[in-house]
Amino acid sequence: MKIEKASLIKALEIVKPGLAAKENIEQSTSFAFMGGRVVTYNDEISISHPVSDLDIEGAVRAEEMYQLLGKMKSKEVQLAVTETEIRIKSGKARAGITLQSEIKLPLEEIGDIGKWKKIPEELLQAMKFTMFSCSTDMSKPVLTCVHVTPEGRVESCNNYQVTRFQMKDKLPIGEFLIPVGTVKSLIAYDVTHISEGHGWVHFKTKEDTIFSCRVFEDTYVNLEGIMEVSGNKIHFPENLGTILDRAAVFSKRERWIDEVIEISIDPEGKMKIRSEDDAGWFEETTTLGEGKWEEVSFKINPLFLKDILSQNAPCVVGDHKVKFTGENWVHILALQK
Repeated sequence: MKIEKASLIKALEIVKPGLAAKENIEQSTSFAFMGGRVVTYNDEISISHPVSDLDIEGAVRAEEMYQLLGKMKSKEVQLAVTETEIRIKSGKARAGITLQSEIKLPLEEIGDIGKWKKIPEELLQAMKFTMFSCSTDMSKPVLTCVHVTPEGRVESCNNYQVTRFQMKDKLPIGEFLIPVGTVKSLIAYDVTHISEGHGWVHFKTKEDTIFSCRVFEDTYVNLEGIMEVSGNKIHFPENLGTILDRAAVFSKRERWIDEVIEISIDPEGKMKIRSEDDAGWFEETTTLGEGKWEEVSFKINPLFLKDILSQNAPCVVGDHKVKFTGENWVHILALQK
């Protein structure tokens, strides 16, 4: 069978985030071809995408197949299936990749997918905006998730910050807790519909990509008692954005969501921005202008703060907290001692 190489590579790229880093589950580092689709599964997420004109049933090692196709020069490749391998021909080049005819991925754990319902227009935006406040402490796994409610509220929190986003539209399914690692993969997809499963939530794109994610089953913490903050308003200087760009050079972490800078304000209204990582450190001072200031300090992700600044969000410092308020969101940080 002949197939357009670019379309096949695109399908494989779409499902790659569903591959496991290590094969703790059999075939979790493989592409599984079944029913005219290519599927990946790593116990946390499963992604499937249709592949036209591809009549293959079985699983092949993902890394070798993806790399081989990428290095072949012809626009079309010819595939042939034997009992034990997929044979690929491109020009004068030939290769055989071991094919496991039996698909052993535990896809039955995903269960049935119910009726598809249109997602709220702001859902991905809200999940991306709130994920910065998720915890990385697995001793409290519920805090490593983004909480989405039927009322359209999307929120997250850890030991020192809370973010809440209120969507205009309600969620068409029940509440769910989605791990932050899954959120980081999901927001790269232009999903349009959602379906509720048992222990799983499913998303679908216009191109019929299905992104299934395991949800965390627990009761989320009640955040109402910490949402109110009263105190002095802060108007950040116009040059803060460019300072943040410089500070971000030395805020690098293994995961970009963990990157932080420290902001300190002294009684004279001087604001110091500081960052530090294994490569070095950065420090710069600017001024807030006239006013009565208390000595405060807090840490925040520089990308997230730049997003807040672009929205001209009011900021209040008081009650041992810093509160930023937008049109449809609130972000609260605990002050450092």
